[in-house]
Amino acid sequence: MAKGILIDVENRTISEVEVVRDENGSQLPSIYGHLKCSTFEVVGYDFENDVYVDEEGLMYMNDNTKFFKLKNYPQPLAGNGLIMGYDDETGENGDTKLSVEEIKEQVSFMSAFDVALKARFGSY
Repeated sequence: MAKGILIDVENRTISEVEVVRDENGSQLPSIYGHLKCSTFEVVGYDFENDVYVDEEGLMYMNDNTKFFKLKNYPQPLAGNGLIMGYDDETGENGDTKLSVEEIKEQVSFMSAFDVALKARFGSY
């Protein structure tokens, strides 16, 4: 089991979650469940943490698509995000040492309209 931080774009909440291993030792079902998607991509957050996001978040984008923007990442991300720790030596994910409060200070929630408007005027 690993501690993660879920950025829930539908409810506009940020909370600590547990990423559990299934009977085969895989965390994939738990990650997919938190993200509510069928395939994900990993983007770097800092030297010790990664953010897991829906790889197809933009593929099926519409006027109701929800986004979040991290202060230290150059563009908004579509769908939910899951922050997990990363061990550079082993390549394994694990507990994040970040707190929910730290992430709340870094995240802004955005609608598809907000993203389009900011993209047009060049300011995220």
